[in-house]
Amino acid sequence: MNAPGFNQAEIERLLSDFAWHADRGAGAELAALFLPDGMLRVGGLDMKGRTEIADDCYRRAADAQRKTRHVWSNLRIEGQGENSVRATAIQLTFEMRGADEPAKLRVNDLFDEFRRDEQGHWRFASRKVERQAALVLGVSA
Repeated sequence: MNAPGFNQAEIERLLSDFAWHADRGAGAELAALFLPDGMLRVGGLDMKGRTEIADDCYRRAADAQRKTRHVWSNLRIEGQGENSVRATAIQLTFEMRGADEPAKLRVNDLFDEFRRDEQGHWRFASRKVERQAALVLGVSA
């Protein structure tokens, strides 16, 4: 049963917006999805606060040859309260570095905690991205 005011579509939108902004190097927009003191762990790197999260996004996007697309699925709401939600999901990350390089696919488990901000909007309180598998795909046509 959902907590009062809880709407799963709001959580789904956060996951989709995270993927969209990460793929476009939109660091400020990605960081705004987090609470001001939110935490993000990716590839063993811990970032705390919107500035560190945005800077990491900009750093990843600085390589003009690197293109990514993130796709999430299998959202599971693990625990919820009126102002807090825990969830897991699976994320596929497709990465290319130039047309002649093989593409890479990473399969990641997502561990998210969401909380309401002062305006009542859901935000990431923390996100942990844990790699479960990595594959090299053929050269694109």
